[in-house]
Amino acid sequence: MNIYFKTRKPTVYAIILAAGTASRMKEEKLLLKYNGDTILSNMISTVFDAGLTPIIVTGCYKELIDKELKRIEECKGCSLITTHNKFYERGQLSSLIVGVKKLQNLLNISNSLDIKTPYFITVADLPLLKPHHFTNLISFLGSHEALRPKVDGRFGHPVLLSTSINDEIINLEVDGKKKEGLKSFLQKKDTISYATDDVAYITDVDTKESYAHLINDNT
Repeated sequence: MNIYFKTRKPTVYAIILAAGTASRMKEEKLLLKYNGDTILSNMISTVFDAGLTPIIVTGCYKELIDKELKRIEECKGCSLITTHNKFYERGQLSSLIVGVKKLQNLLNISNSLDIKTPYFITVADLPLLKPHHFTNLISFLGSHEALRPKVDGRFGHPVLLSTSINDEIINLEVDGKKKEGLKSFLQKKDTISYATDDVAYITDVDTKESYAHLINDNT
């Protein structure tokens, strides 16, 4: 009798950055309503629907976000992976470091299939993203260190990263200078662009005006 074993697919993680101060919005934009739910919940649902495992990085609005994450867990019947960036004022790159540290801890105790599997990093306020916006990118990374969507000369999210640069990311020192950021870091790496005209990759919610425009377009 032949016995066939189902091979486990490697886990693909998506680090969701939910740590910012939302300085231009002047309130926690991730809790704003969109498509019948919060912007944060929509992003988490998109990641799940893409077959990915989310890691959420909290920061400035930790208590509010933690409360929302608990609600999402109860509604979806799931357990979310979270980590906190207490130095969130140092910018997006500092949150990436915290997220990758959490990811690396998971990889250190996971199946070996996961060790070399690329992962995503994305800001949380991209409400137009759908599962295919993630999965369509995976086959293009190849042996490169990073892949980033680019729309009309503007870089967007999610970014696909190779685990080969995890140690370098974890050991970065960030002091919050304006010149520091994910973009400047990726410029120093073997990063390729995914050219597209799909504005979902760059449609974020940074101001009340952009949120109003989003809601109007959705009605």
